[in-house]
Amino acid sequence: ETVIGTPYPNPPDIEIKEHRGDRMLVHIPVTKNINGPVSMYRVIVSIELYQSSFIIDNLGNFTYAEEHGLPYYITAELDPEDIKNDFIIGDRVTYNGFYNAPLPLTNDIEVSLGVVSEKNNVRKIKYAESTNKIILNINEPEEVSPMVVALGAAIAIGVVLLLIGIGLLIILRKKIHLARLQRGSQSMPLSLSEPCVEIENSGFIQDEDERVDYYSNLK
Repeated sequence: ETVIGTPYPNPPDIEIKEHRGDRMLVHIPVTKNINGPVSMYRVIVSIELYQSSFIIDNLGNFTYAEEHGLPYYITAELDPEDIKNDFIIGDRVTYNGFYNAPLPLTNDIEVSLGVVSEKNNVRKIKYAESTNKIILNINEPEEVSPMVVALGAAIAIGVVLLLIGIGLLIILRKKIHLARLQRGSQSMPLSLSEPCVEIENSGFIQDEDERVDYYSNLK
């Protein structure tokens, strides 16, 4: 009797093709297993915000994760025939006992693949060591609080009014300065020259004809 071993090599990464809202379209590649058959494919969802990896022993369906407060769960278990077409994560359908719950919109999410190998009532499971991290709200606009919008608008208006006021003040000061310069150039300078005052010579000046020759008289 042949005994199967743990699937090898590791399962490949899930190819993410599109994601909108709480759903994501993925392609699950065919996995090789040299230690036995590939019986089922498991799709694991992990909320990266709370958990960087998952503990295999605690891995269960969506309901189990909710009841135990676990940020990771198996969202679907698919037959090899099911992966021939692209798969939608979050379509609210149950696959082999695993409810494919809608995905959260605001958290970082990781999706990864697990391979189930089963033969003669022996089951071996191998989960991928690497995961594909996505941000599901990439196509969903984030809601912005109206108060934040109003505050931002008020700040912007205040800054604009302040700049306008500064500009008007500068223009007004320039106009006042130019007006003062124009008034100064139009005013005439005052004359500081002193008036000319004629001084009358009141002294007695004898005419030449009336001059007396006092020297001759002394002789």
